Amino acid sequence: MTAPVPQALVEACRRVLDEVGYCVVPDALDCEALESVRRALDRAAAQDDSDGTALRYGPDGANQRLWALLNRGDEFIRLALHPLALALVRSGLGPDIQLTNISANITGPGGDREIGRLHTDQGFLPQPWPFQLATNVAFFLDDFTEENGATLVVPGSHKVLDVPDHGLAPDTPARITGKAGSMAVWDGRLHHATGLNRTADQRRRGIFATYNLPFLRTQENWCRSLDPRLLDRFPGLAALTGFEEWQTLGSVNGPKQSGQFLT
Repeated sequence: MTAPVPQALVEACRRVLDEVGYCVVPDALDCEALESVRRALDRAAAQDDSDGTALRYGPDGANQRLWALLNRGDEFIRLALHPLALALVRSGLGPDIQLTNISANITGPGGDREIGRLHTDQGFLPQPWPFQLATNVAFFLDDFTEENGATLVVPGSHKVLDVPDHGLAPDTPARITGKAGSMAVWDGRLHHATGLNRTADQRRRGIFATYNLPFLRTQENWCRSLDPRLLDRFPGLAALTGFEEWQTLGSVNGPKQSGQFLT
């Protein structure tokens, strides 16, 4: 995950993102990184079950969600700082970004179709949306297939500039499919939903990191929930989680160069 980011790949993905609204990059995680994140997620999910705090939904709790993963293992921080993911996000949002949240979605067998309601990741903002202000990155910990609930998307819907009606996804939408270790990126305005897991025994595990521009509030309030000891251990994490001042926003006792803004 420390190899130089191929600029040609970033540019090619950017063209697809602009036109279709999403793209998939195979082999974003090598085998070692993939297994490490899988183990970390399984530990965290089992811990939530043991503690009685697991957030489950769908019939018989088939699906499980885990929030604020930065505190749950270094493996998740490395995903949030993934160089290719950040390069692709910045190719659309610009150099200054922040992590609004990083969570996991474990889609188990039996999750019914009520799960698949269309939404966007930019839906908290007033419409219409002439500008992209958020980008989602998904890391596939298992194969994402049509059978096991791969994310449903409406190609080109990022150009609609408005939210969907939150109804159930159409019967024949596109799906974001790919092998385990792949990474998907989509525009925050893209209409999408969790798919139905029709398998008898397969889980579909994914890590979802959402980024937005620094003048917006993050979904997760990192300044309250993040273990501050992590900031010194991971360069770049402080800026990504809103601990550093950005163009006078988030300052402490005034901006660092307060004289520049006197009127």
